[in-house]
Order: sequence, then structure tokens, then C-alpha cells
Amino acid sequence: MAYLPMTSCAVYLRPHDFTRSDIRRGIVDPRAMRFPTLCVTTLLLTLACGSDNDPVELRVETYNLGLAGAFVPNEAVRRGPVIEAVANLDADIVCLQEVWEQSDKDALLAATAANFPHSLTHTTDLQTPISSPEDQNGDVPPIAGVPPCMAFPEELGGAVYCLSENCSTMPGSEEGQTTGTDCAASNCVAPVGALLFGDQAAQQCYACLTTALPTESFAGMRNLCTSENDATLAFRGQSSSVILSKYPLSNGENYVLPGTWNRRVITVATATLPGGTEVDVYCNHLTPIFGGLTFPYTGAYGNGMSGSDGWAAEQLLQTDKLIALVEARSGDRPALILGDMNAGRADLGPDLLDEGAATYDRLASAFTLGVAADYTGLCTFCGGNQNTSPETGDVWIDHIFLSGIEASDVLATERTFDEATVMSADGLVAPSDHYGLRSTIVIR
Repeated sequence: MAYLPMTSCAVYLRPHDFTRSDIRRGIVDPRAMRFPTLCVTTLLLTLACGSDNDPVELRVETYNLGLAGAFVPNEAVRRGPVIEAVANLDADIVCLQEVWEQSDKDALLAATAANFPHSLTHTTDLQTPISSPEDQNGDVPPIAGVPPCMAFPEELGGAVYCLSENCSTMPGSEEGQTTGTDCAASNCVAPVGALLFGDQAAQQCYACLTTALPTESFAGMRNLCTSENDATLAFRGQSSSVILSKYPLSNGENYVLPGTWNRRVITVATATLPGGTEVDVYCNHLTPIFGGLTFPYTGAYGNGMSGSDGWAAEQLLQTDKLIALVEARSGDRPALILGDMNAGRADLGPDLLDEGAATYDRLASAFTLGVAADYTGLCTFCGGNQNTSPETGDVWIDHIFLSGIEASDVLATERTFDEATVMSADGLVAPSDHYGLRSTIVIR
């Protein structure tokens, strides 16, 4: 405990505040033990009189849990183990993504409450407004005023019938669900062709069917796509980000981004560390850049482009809004920008591929990459993961970025959750289709 000379502030010490060591070192006069209190005008206890806060070593982690229905394989067997693994994390602040369903959020928060007493997540739905709805030109696109499949009941019916006949968890029942996206792609491409290769309105219906396929019953698909406006958002518009913290969180905010096929948000809070130091935490999950005929861009934020170019334009727009939010909210204050950015560079490590390189470059120009100088970049979404396709390229898309924190303050970095520890019908698999990333960072 440090003592500093001071003449403008007095500290009053009670006799039982003294120790024999204090007396031997001459910090207090033993004669003062006769008095109830002692006014010390030349010494100050650091904590009592507000000297500068000591630096704090903070263990920070980002992890995509892949709890996304049939979008990600082996969800049922992974759910319990991945939640338990997160609950036992040896970290201080964690940003989680792809916890889409409310039941999974509830289970996660209940399991992690002892280790992470502070948390933040938000409930959104199909009607949740976008926080900053302007597109690349500063215009606000119109909101869809009709259900996406209202004009295509026959095409929708044929596609749902095909799924129920070939890929049902409950054959012969409208309450069944799709067994997996691979089965749907193998058996039911033809019935959806009129929607997939139709005009813009038809593709909106296709988008609703595609995003509902992994989580809705067959009856639910029919009802959702013919009765709900803006029903092209998966999970009925729920968002997926969660912040867990060992330290108190305040000033929580849910910043809703423009997003196609999924509700994209920035979950933001301020963590108060020991000694009173504050650090802002931004938990993100940006739009992926889809490719191929089965992933047409159907949103309003593609800057006039289609296909993968449209998805890339939307991702870059989200990035610009993230950067603007950090600048406006945090300024020079320390900030952690965490999450699945769906963007990375091949030159970050050996055997990596580019993914959303323009977005990564934009992030790297605004922020500091939060990894240790000796860290060798590794993929976080990898073809070797048992929950991805073997054709998946190795990309590092889950990141820790810093604002108001120096790169030299990152002490260590490691990839996490990269072992196959969950038993499935096909053998051991990883807890998610992503691996995590952790850095130990000094916050000053």
C-alpha cells in the first residue's frame, strides 16, 4: 500500500489501523496510540485521496456459439456443452454471438451468472427500428408494407411441401421442422426455382423461406411468410449478441444496424474496472458476404449491387456505422471492439484467405488490432472444424480491435475452443462452427 507526501489532505487513522510493522518503519508514532484518532497532515493513503488508478490486466474474449438452428450442424448436442464451457471461462469480459433464440439466451445467462455477474443482451423482433437507417447515399429505404409471400402462395406451398416430404423431423406432420439445410439444398432446389430466379418480389418470398427454414415448423413457415411484414429476418427478428462481464456494466445501448436476412446489432456497455477505470465494450456480428446463386442479395443496403457485391456493400456500411458510433460515444476513452466481423486478411497469418478484405481494411484503419506482437494469426472459421463444410476456406474473421489502447498493451493472445470435445452421432466435434479469440490487455 503506497503512501505519498501531502499537505492539503488529512487522513484520520484509528489505533487499530496501525500495525507493529507501521511503527517499526516509522510511519506512525507509537505515542499516538494514546489518542482516539490521529490527524496526519504529511501522509496520504493513495486510495483515500484519489491518486491515479493502477493499470488493470483484462482478459477479453470473443466467441461465436453457432446456436443457429439447422444453419449450423449438431446444435442439439452442442447446446449444453458450449453453454457450460462459456460459463467456466477464465476471462473478464466476453462478447458472444449467435445466441439467437430467447430460450438459449435465458439458459446462457442462468448458467453464467455466478462467474459473470454482469451481462447485457437485448430483445428485438421484426418491428424493431434501425438506429441509423440511412443507406450509402444518406437516404432511408422504404419499409416493406406487405408480407413477402402474400402474392406467392402456390410457390411457397410447393416448397414447404417438398421440405415436409424429404427433410422433416416429423414426417407427415405440419409441426415438423427441416432436418438440415444440406437436405433442403439437395432435394428442394427445383420447387423454389420460381422464387429464386423470379423478380425482386419473388426473391423476397425466397428470402423469407430460406431464413425460416432452419427454425420454423412447416406450418410456421406458411404463416410467417404470408402474414408478417418484414418477415425476411431469421429468428423472427431476434438479435444474437451477448456481453458477459465480471465487472459492473452501465450505459447499455442496443444499436440496431441495417441488416438483410438477420437482425444485426451492436451491443454496447461501459465496464467499470477495479479502481474506477472505465472501458467501453462493443459487441458485434456483421453481415457475412454470401456467394452463389442460392444467396441472392435481397436487401436495401447493397448500394445498388446484387449477389456477393451487395452483401459486401452492406457489410461495409455497417462497418462505417460502427466506426462512427465508437468515435461519438468513446472519443479518446479506452474501448474494446469485439466480435464476428465476417472479415479478415490473408496476410494476417499462414494459409489464410481473404474474406471481406475491404471491411477489414476499414476496421484496421480506424482501430488497432488487439493481438500480441508474437501471435501467429490462425483461422477462426476453418475447414477443419467438424461443424463446417470441408470445402470451407480458412479465414480469421473473429476479432478483437482496440480504440484508445496501445498495441503494446496487449500482453498475450490465444485461439480458444478449437478442440473437438462434444460427442455427436458422427464422433467428436467442436463446441461451435467458430473458434474463439482471447487477448490479455492492460487498461490504463
